Amino acid sequence: MLRTIRRVFYYLSHLEWTERVQHTCIFCDRKNFRKIVYEDDEIIAIENLHLAGELHWLIMPKAHTARDIEALDKDHLAILLAMDRVKKHLIAEHCAGVPREAIISGYHRGRRPLVGKIYYPDIVSIHHLHLHLIVRPRWLLRLFKYPGWLPFMWKSDVAVLREVQQRSV
Repeated sequence: MLRTIRRVFYYLSHLEWTERVQHTCIFCDRKNFRKIVYEDDEIIAIENLHLAGELHWLIMPKAHTARDIEALDKDHLAILLAMDRVKKHLIAEHCAGVPREAIISGYHRGRRPLVGKIYYPDIVSIHHLHLHLIVRPRWLLRLFKYPGWLPFMWKSDVAVLREVQQRSV
């Protein structure tokens, strides 16, 4: 238990407080994927290398369209709807008997201004838009790495889709 607490504090203390630029995107190279669980012309879904639950998939556009959710606008609505369609497909195909409350989905938050030149930390580890879909998440990870209760770190995909749809009106 003490080891787990240390890991949580280490994670929180090492968040990116400055903007980090990634010159090479590991999601743009298929050889970095452990297992592809879904693919069509626009979207690819892979098994995450570090499982946060029984199942943990990353759903993303094949094209490098956005760094994170902070960069989304009305032009991204079609890709978000396609990602949502894939999310629903994966749940229907692999999680038929799983209660909906045992599945979480959303995005880590990117760097954005808090006040003046002070910024929220950049939670995104890979700067290629990707949606986490986690089935029966481990409780400690759900609490600290995928926290619905902590909006500066995590935002549900439902909220992101709703906000982009409202910008499109």
